[in-house]
Amino acid sequence: MLFDSLKNLSKNLRINPLIKILSQFYRLFSSKLELKAPLMLKLYPIIDFICLIALFWSLFYQPVLATSERIILTEPLLQEALTHPILNDGSLIIDLQNFDIDLTPENIEFRDQFYQQLQNQFNHSPKPLGLDLSNSLIRGDFNFNQLGLAVQLSQATLPKQLMSTEKQLLEKDPSFLPEIGEQINTINIFRGLVKLKGAIFTGKTDFSKIFFLQRIEGEKVKFNQDSVWAESRFGRDLDFSKGIFNRNLDFSQDLFFGPVKFRQARFQGVTDFKKSSFWSEANFRESHFLQLANFTAIQWLKDVHFDQVNWSDRVLFSQSRFFQNLSFNNATFEKSAAFRSARFSHLIDLHDVKLLGQLDFSNGVFFPYAKMDVSGLAFDSEQAKLLGDKTIIGKIITLSGLKDNETVIRSLVRNFRDLEQIPDANQVEYTAQLLKSQRLSQELLRIPKNVRSLITWLGTLNDWLMLNGLLLFSNYGTNVKLVLGIGLITIAYFGIIFWLIDRVRRWHPQPILPDKSETIYMVSSFVGLMIVGLTTVFTSTLTPNLTLMGLGFILLPLSVFLIGRLYYQGRYHNLLKISYLTQDGSMRQLRLLIVRLPIIPEFPLFRDRYTYLNWERHWNWLNYYDFSCNNLIKLGFNDIRLRDEHLPGIMSFLVWYQWILGVLYLSLLLWTLSRTIPGLNLLIYLR
Repeated sequence: MLFDSLKNLSKNLRINPLIKILSQFYRLFSSKLELKAPLMLKLYPIIDFICLIALFWSLFYQPVLATSERIILTEPLLQEALTHPILNDGSLIIDLQNFDIDLTPENIEFRDQFYQQLQNQFNHSPKPLGLDLSNSLIRGDFNFNQLGLAVQLSQATLPKQLMSTEKQLLEKDPSFLPEIGEQINTINIFRGLVKLKGAIFTGKTDFSKIFFLQRIEGEKVKFNQDSVWAESRFGRDLDFSKGIFNRNLDFSQDLFFGPVKFRQARFQGVTDFKKSSFWSEANFRESHFLQLANFTAIQWLKDVHFDQVNWSDRVLFSQSRFFQNLSFNNATFEKSAAFRSARFSHLIDLHDVKLLGQLDFSNGVFFPYAKMDVSGLAFDSEQAKLLGDKTIIGKIITLSGLKDNETVIRSLVRNFRDLEQIPDANQVEYTAQLLKSQRLSQELLRIPKNVRSLITWLGTLNDWLMLNGLLLFSNYGTNVKLVLGIGLITIAYFGIIFWLIDRVRRWHPQPILPDKSETIYMVSSFVGLMIVGLTTVFTSTLTPNLTLMGLGFILLPLSVFLIGRLYYQGRYHNLLKISYLTQDGSMRQLRLLIVRLPIIPEFPLFRDRYTYLNWERHWNWLNYYDFSCNNLIKLGFNDIRLRDEHLPGIMSFLVWYQWILGVLYLSLLLWTLSRTIPGLNLLIYLR
């Protein structure tokens, strides 16, 4: 019929009340007169013509009726809607849209009839039957509980009219029991679609302890008083986009099995979602929370979106569990946000967040894939702070790039230094330098085209080498343990090299070799020191392989080549049976030897104090580690130096090579200590 098509068109033209009146007239006319089929066929064209004339009259001769011009719902109109449900998106629903529904205590008789008749219709319908309150005004308190069907959550007690898909949804409830048990929970279920688009509820609303088996469409809904949805279950989608909640909203202890949308919603009262579970994606983009928002002890199984949300008051996420990404992209926190004891499994996106209060991640648990992207994070007040456990919060911070994040890095470093969390401040700088290294690497891929670009390229290469050295060997001055591990490996390596060259002179014709016990002591001590050093490196950095490769590149190629050449050409010189090393016998004490050189003094009076190492002593092998320690960190028990008479040039070169490495190493160690010791660090970096 033309009437049906005009009815659908009228919804888009916002003149639904006019067509609703015509439809009710048509239904009453046909039912009351009980017209026979032949006569009805003759009257159909007349009714269609009347509808067409009414539509054109509405379009051209009077203003378009607004949705605010609602029809007062009376018992006859209610009965008409109950007896003639409509088909909407494949679901049967009771059409109560664009009505003025008075449920105030003054209209108690109609209110009782309203709940009773709706409940009878819903509970006795063989198929799921929904309710459409779109664009309606509901005066007084509204209790949706009175419309549901009470069901015990047990397989044996479920109503027979439930479909298999509905039973599967009920079985998802954690309190569902396969068989009848001692404690069976009872809950009201609502089987049909719920449409609240543009509806206005003037009084308190109660949607608590209900299992909604179909989706809820509530775009632009408005709740003027408290709205309670506690302990409810949502089997399908829940959409309250652009909704307005003028008073307190309670969604505590709920289960959301389908996607949840509160996009561009406005929460003007206290919002409570505590102890709820979101099994699908949750979308709160562009919403505004004007008072306290409580999201404590919530399980978020899918992605959570709080992008561009404005938090005007405190927000609590303590003890919550985030199994997927958590996004606050471009959000504004005017007051504190607490994430205490929360658990994070993936990305925490704080990109372009404006922070005026505190973000507290204290006692948080961050799993291996958890990262916090702080690109563009703005500390917009003196009270703005990012809090977290020392040595933990800094390690999860990441940046998308170095460009446009210089201010963010400075703010974060200042933030952690003010909190006396020096390791976290250093970790932020380390992250920034990693990004700088990546940028330099990209610049090195550009092929120089002329002399000027070649000079620039060489300068970039020099910066890149120095920066990567600092990153690999000290995590850019943030890891003393790593520096000490590298030093221990270097001392052990050069110690055994000096012992080998000094004690293994030749095998023939007359062997000059160490005895078996000294060899055992030296080799076993070298292995032990290397194990300790390697363990230290592997446990103190995320890139131990690269660090050891870099260290090996510095130590092995040159020294192995020179030692091979030394033994290949042989040694035939005077004083062949005397050690290459001498020691100052005037005193025995722990000495700091920063300024002295690794060779004996030239002045004869000073030379008289030095004697050659005594190979006959069983503890002689310790002198080589002492000399290596002197050369690298300028600290030792004895003043051991290299003789300058009848000395192979290769031996002298290796000693000086370690001494130069020692100057660089000592500078790296002191720089790292200055950045990691709180008191000294504050003196150096205080602005």
